[in-house]
Amino acid sequence: MDIAAAALLFVFRTVLNVAALLAIGLSLHTAFGIVGHPSLGRLRNILIAATAAVAGLAALRLAILLAQMGDDALAVDFSMLPLAWTALGASTAALWIGAGAVAVGLAAGWRAAFVLGALGIASGFGLTGHTQALENSGFAPAAAALHVLLAGFWIAAPLTLWPRPAIPDAALHARLERFSAIAVVAVPVLVVAGIWLAWTLAKGFSGLTGTAYGRLLLFKLGVVSVALGLGALNRQVITARILHDPDAGQRLLRLSLSGETIVFAAAILAVSAATTFVGAGE
Repeated sequence: MDIAAAALLFVFRTVLNVAALLAIGLSLHTAFGIVGHPSLGRLRNILIAATAAVAGLAALRLAILLAQMGDDALAVDFSMLPLAWTALGASTAALWIGAGAVAVGLAAGWRAAFVLGALGIASGFGLTGHTQALENSGFAPAAAALHVLLAGFWIAAPLTLWPRPAIPDAALHARLERFSAIAVVAVPVLVVAGIWLAWTLAKGFSGLTGTAYGRLLLFKLGVVSVALGLGALNRQVITARILHDPDAGQRLLRLSLSGETIVFAAAILAVSAATTFVGAGE
């Protein structure tokens, strides 16, 4: 693969990762009442755009594979569809089903549809990629799907918890409390799953430290540890201050959520680079 093609693939994977994580996270936040379906506001447009992007990019990913498999790299060879579907069919179907379920949730306000949508989109990542290439994949695909599901939940926090004039202090405090009650369980599971996946995919300590792929995974784990510290600050300090000193609490919350956004962006870029420029079989 030449540099230009690799760069385009990197951009494609980054956009797909971001869209999927936002669709998952906003769906879960809606389903669990962190933000109510009627009060999604501008977040509704973000969720619609992210969900549409997931469905469209899943189709484009399949088309790209068809073009790569054909004789003409610039044309989609539909005669190769059965073979391409063998490779990406299950993942593509999961992404489409998930996106469809989110659309139903948006139209009908059904919390179960939002949960099903998040699960479907997350499953799409477990049904393809490096975990599927392992000689004995075992629990790895399920762990990858779980990791993506919980990462989406966490990554949506800067959007749903950002203080805005339209959100009363008591309502913002309630959002923080509800998010923290779930995150205190979800985030440790996310971290454990991420560590186990990194160890499994890089094939141990030597792979983590001795290959570019492993070092990118270690970098992702490192920036996630920074996000853990910011999350602990939110839970232990900022949430209480929102009620007792709203102005100071909101300033601290904006700083913390801004830091988390930077950390999440770094983690996503590291994953996209690991799956584009290097690989588990390096």
